[in-house]
Amino acid sequence: YWEKGEWKETAPLPEAGQVRLGELGVYQVEMEFWFAASRVDTRALDAPVSAHTLGGAPRPALDADTLNGMLKGFIDLVFESGGRYYVLDWKSNHLGPDDDAYTPAAMRDAMLDKRYDLQAALYLLALHRLLKARLPDYDYDRHIGGSLTVFLRGVGSATATEGRGVHAERPPRALIETLDALFQGQAPAATTHSPQAEAPQ
Repeated sequence: YWEKGEWKETAPLPEAGQVRLGELGVYQVEMEFWFAASRVDTRALDAPVSAHTLGGAPRPALDADTLNGMLKGFIDLVFESGGRYYVLDWKSNHLGPDDDAYTPAAMRDAMLDKRYDLQAALYLLALHRLLKARLPDYDYDRHIGGSLTVFLRGVGSATATEGRGVHAERPPRALIETLDALFQGQAPAATTHSPQAEAPQ
């Protein structure tokens, strides 16, 4: 979906600012990650994500289960802007026939319904672990910019001014540190899952 120099639109960033995706300097496409999961309770995973993203709005709960083995995923785009690092995921969902289907409220509903909040949180956890290993002075609050979920069918002239087509969010440090601890086995567990699971797509 993205080639450097071909993407002309300006996308909003979490909290403040904008970025021209066609002019990125530091980036990686399709960054692969693996998480070891040892008796990770999906309810323990679901609770902090639901509490710390999308304003704590109600959403479909994950099925009660336990993850064992390896969790594998690919992040569409990881990039740096203004000293902060971001994860970006492309979505081709058809939310409606016109721009009104891609307002912040409409995208928020899609994020909740499809549980893209969980996907974004896992991507940020992967980025957190990578930067923690590679940056000597790494600090979540200083280096993590957040996540962008780009609904491609809604991107256009109103993206930069009204945020249509791009959901941007930056969850608090507490969420990512909780997830990090959870995947290190520092949380309660329940029933068993398959040896290898794919991160949500």
